[in-house]
Amino acid sequence: MAQTLRAIVLGSEKKAHIYQHLLGQLPGYELVGFFDPDDAANVDMLGGLMHSLELSSKADVFFLDRHVRHVQAEWMGHFIKMGKSVFIDGFRNWGLDELEQLEKWRQEAQGVVQFAHILYNKPLFTSAMQLIRKPRFVKIEKHCNAPKAGQFSAWLFEQLSQEFDLIQRSIQSSVRQVMARPLFLFGDNPDLLNIHIEFDNDAVAHIALGRAIEPGMHKLRVFQADRLYHLDFSSQEISEFRPSQPDIQPQLNLESDWNPADNQIAEFSEIPRTIMPFDSWKMELRNFQENCQLGLTPTTHLEHIIDSRQLCDWISERVQRKYQEV
Repeated sequence: MAQTLRAIVLGSEKKAHIYQHLLGQLPGYELVGFFDPDDAANVDMLGGLMHSLELSSKADVFFLDRHVRHVQAEWMGHFIKMGKSVFIDGFRNWGLDELEQLEKWRQEAQGVVQFAHILYNKPLFTSAMQLIRKPRFVKIEKHCNAPKAGQFSAWLFEQLSQEFDLIQRSIQSSVRQVMARPLFLFGDNPDLLNIHIEFDNDAVAHIALGRAIEPGMHKLRVFQADRLYHLDFSSQEISEFRPSQPDIQPQLNLESDWNPADNQIAEFSEIPRTIMPFDSWKMELRNFQENCQLGLTPTTHLEHIIDSRQLCDWISERVQRKYQEV
């Protein structure tokens, strides 16, 4: 019989009740309590998390809620070093050195560190990955507010870390070159950030991000040898486009908003694709349980966020070196 996993939620009491409901739907979990890192009473004078040793003795797994604001990578390291497994809701804006240290401790202790509730694990992209094969060009357009002065690096990670993860896992190749250029259209803060990424397998990714993008837009377009896919994160829709004449390839203008309906070389037929319906939270929690009990590797783990963090750092360094005002 599989071992019951004793769990502690790192989050507010309200969030603990939500996790209690979610975990209660699955056998094999026992929620033994919660601990709120945002409560000043739970933090010592040096900013360290109090009672970490006591907490570790009471639980096998820890759930870090995404709404916890003040949480250091070092705190999570205490649990990881003790062989505990950690379920982290969303990517956390920790430094590259901190993430690499966490991965070193995880390898030594042989625990599980799983990232959940991100774009890659949700039904839209899970369904798309059943279709995408060897993409040659990926384009992302996303509307968001402009970064505040001095907060460019944090803004970039918040807005694009998950999209970088999608791109790198779709293309499956090392980054060869990165170029980034902010545009100042309405004031002193960048209103549009254009990013151009080239990979060792000659695939290319282009990202346009900022408030100069049409409000509400969040799209990913994947071009491959014989077709292309549009993923709309706002409307949760996938469309596939195939040329009516398979022997003719579309000419791609990487700078323009290319639309298959406007292509003069070959007509395209649109095929709406079905998104596989599933409860992503229930699937994540069930997978986490299996990973902990069987020693399996999570779908999204520390190496994925490390890759995304590294790309964010490269872009931040290039932009801030040339445009010191951001």
